[in-house]
Amino acid sequence: MTGALPYVRTPGSEKTVNVSYSIRTYILGPDDNLYRLASAKFSRMVDDPESHRLERFAGQRVRMAEVTVEVRDRAPCAVVRLVYEMLGFDADGRLDHATFMRQNTALAELAIDPVIPRLVEKEKGVIDAGSRFVARGGSWHPSTALEQEILRAALDETSCKRL
Repeated sequence: MTGALPYVRTPGSEKTVNVSYSIRTYILGPDDNLYRLASAKFSRMVDDPESHRLERFAGQRVRMAEVTVEVRDRAPCAVVRLVYEMLGFDADGRLDHATFMRQNTALAELAIDPVIPRLVEKEKGVIDAGSRFVARGGSWHPSTALEQEILRAALDETSCKRL
């Protein structure tokens, strides 16, 4: 998903800088090898897991990093957002769609929860922590070295295999 945004010129400058954002998806294999997964391919895996499989990860639960990169004049220049998730695959390499959707729904609920008042919960005096547990089960945190490797790959400072 890439969207172009106009960049405001500095007063007195005649050069226009084109700024856009790029979502880059990386999967880490069990051996910590980093693979780049095209956004279109990942979307197809989510939309139609039956037809779009990753046999390499069949029967596994792997780590994924979704990186939002600021791109200026077609060159990546900054990472503006990092999200770490877990992806499960069945024995035939199909994405576990139900778990993926449940975890992402829980993450969305956690993001929206502070904004939308929950009057019923206040009246009950009970906090529903289900979303928090589901979201936590679908995330992970890399070591500093591994995060640096992901950042370097996202900024095209190092190459990695493509899926």
